[in-house]
This record gives sequence, C-alpha cells and structure tokens, in this order.
Amino acid sequence: MKVFCFFSILFLSFAAAAQKLSISVFNDTNLSTILVTPTKGDYNMVLGDSITNIKPFQILYISRQGDSVLVRDENRSYGAYRRVTLIGQTGEDVFRLKPIIPAKPARLYDDNITFYVEFDRIMAINIIDREKYIAAVVLAETGPNKEPELYKAQALLARTFTVSHVDKHQTEGFNLCDQEHCQAYKGRSESFHNIYDAVLDVKDLIVVDSALRPISAAFHANCGGQTANSEDVWVQALPYLRSVNDRFCTSAPNARWERTIPLSEWKKFLAQQGIDTTKVTRENLDFSPKERPKYYPVLGVNIPTTAVRKHFKLRSAWFSVSTGKSEVRLSGRGYGHGVGLCQDGALAMAQRGWTYDQIIQYYFKDVKIIDVSKVYIETEKPDSLEVKPFDTIQ
Repeated sequence: MKVFCFFSILFLSFAAAAQKLSISVFNDTNLSTILVTPTKGDYNMVLGDSITNIKPFQILYISRQGDSVLVRDENRSYGAYRRVTLIGQTGEDVFRLKPIIPAKPARLYDDNITFYVEFDRIMAINIIDREKYIAAVVLAETGPNKEPELYKAQALLARTFTVSHVDKHQTEGFNLCDQEHCQAYKGRSESFHNIYDAVLDVKDLIVVDSALRPISAAFHANCGGQTANSEDVWVQALPYLRSVNDRFCTSAPNARWERTIPLSEWKKFLAQQGIDTTKVTRENLDFSPKERPKYYPVLGVNIPTTAVRKHFKLRSAWFSVSTGKSEVRLSGRGYGHGVGLCQDGALAMAQRGWTYDQIIQYYFKDVKIIDVSKVYIETEKPDSLEVKPFDTIQ
C-alpha cells in the first residue's frame, strides 16, 4: 500500500486540528533499544511507504542501526527505516514503552508514537491528543486519588502552560518533552480515567491575566501558610502572582521541616556572601521572620533566602535560624518555591467544597478563565517571564 507524503499529511492535520501534541518521552535517556507493545485498541505500523497492522500485545524491538531504526518482533525482522510510526485506529489506543538499553521502567502512553534517530540517540515522540496529555501531566504533578476540583484547577494550569509553551522544543522537531522544565509527563496509569474526566469537564479552558494573556502557571507543593510574590523568587513582579495567606495547607505533612547544618558550613556560606564571619555572634545569626522572608539579614548584608535554599538544597526559602555552639538549626515552612497555587492548600480547599474556579481565583489575583480559542498565544516570551511551574529540591 503506497502512502504519498504520509507524514506531511499526518502532521499537517495535527497542526490544523490544534489538538495534537508531539512530546519527546524518555527525553533524558540516550535510547538505543526500546520495546513497544500495543495494549489496547488497534495499531498500524508505518514503515517507509508501507503499512502493517500490529496485533494486540505484539512485542516490537526498536533498535538503532546507524542513522536508521531497525524493527523486529519475535519471529521476523521488518528492516531498517529512517522513521517508524505506530498509529492508533480507534481513538482509545494505548501502547507500552520499555527502554532496554539503557534499562528503564516501562510506561503506558495514549495514541501514537514515532521513532527516528537524531542527537545521537533514538528519539521517541508521542503524538497525543492534547487533553489526554493534560490529564497525564495532572497525574504526574498531582498524583492519584485526589479531589476532582483539584484536578480541574491543576488541568487549567497545565493547559495554560502547554498552549503558551507549545513551541518550546520547536527547533528540535517536537513541541514539548517529558521533563520538569516543560511539564512532568510519565504517561497514564490505572488512575487515569478519573483524572481524564475532570480534565474534560474544563476542556479548552486556560487562565489569563487582565490583558487576556496566558499567565505563568506557577504552582508548588506547600507554601507553609503564605505564598510568595513572583519577584521574591524570580525577576519580574507579575500582578497576578501576589503573596496570599493560606490557612488551608498548614496541617499538611509538607508544611513544616527541620534541618541542622554545621556552624562551620554556615559561616563558610556567609563568607561567600561577603560577610566578615569573625564579627558574627549568635545574636547576629539568629533569625525569626513572622512572614515569608525575601532576605536573611546578617551584619547589614541582605542574603536572598532563595540563595540560601539553593545552596543548602532546602525544601523552601522560608525558615528561622537558631544558633548553637557547633551548628545552626533551621525551622522551615513549606515545600517548593511558594509562588502561585499551593497544591496542599488547593486539595484542602477542594475537600471543603471549593470549586476549581474559586481555587484559581484565590491563588491568582485578577485573572480570568476563558476558552483558549479566544486568546492569541504569544509563544515566544522574554526570559524574565520564563518560569518553571513547579520545582522540587532533589
């Protein structure tokens, strides 16, 4: 069966529909051999100018052979091709990917997958419906067994980030990758359907500012009782990312943390900030902020709390300091950068009956929730607007 300009037609139709995304999966892995197995639906495999039907649970071995992709199953070799693509036929198609070299845990994905060699590795690009992708991102960022209204709020932020960063990897030939600097994306799981239903309830909706521009859709695990202004963490002050008091998250496990650091390491860090540590006393070092602090002041030097967090890999930049003879004890609040939506707070709000739009309006000031079709998306943003939606200190 001849397929004239098949991939050009395929990707043009995706672009025209504006509902399909190309996501590089296992993007942090130098793939050399990977197994792909259809687990649901009906798949055709495109090899050059021919199409072959793939049986359910038929295991395909995808390996690199120079600049081509070699395909075989347990019984035969299909040959080597510049590109190999599996295309679902039913709209409810699912496949399993299992990296072999190097070895990685298997994941399930929806819709389609295409393989080719570039950047000295096999590229695995998932061509997926946007709303299914959003649901998988919500699953990765929020976790299973949560409240539907939390899932809806998280879906709005995931979709807002997606449509305003859809060309993030354009020069590499795909829209987004599965790493956190885009959005965490680990495929689907058994918990997927409940989340997908919630996502469809807010289909095509995004969050915009007063000028109808998509917001920087920031969120974090726990704010400790007060979120942060955007300029206290990043460069630019954004009018919708204002600090708000949050009573909802303070009982969650991530609301409090403790950390002990040797006094010698603490003083070494202070010296790197230009402080004469021969003059510091216990009183100089002790610090008890009543609100989320932007700076840690020592002998007239204001050290950004974000710098302290980054250097010592703290859970957050909100902490008190108590100095002992040979160590300093940090008593911290929250987990993450503290800007935007607090996930623990949003979960507690949803459990108390708050709706997704009420949750969004609480954490983001003077924003609107509108259909993406009514918004002009400017995908190229100044660097000062480029923020990670979520961060976790490893």
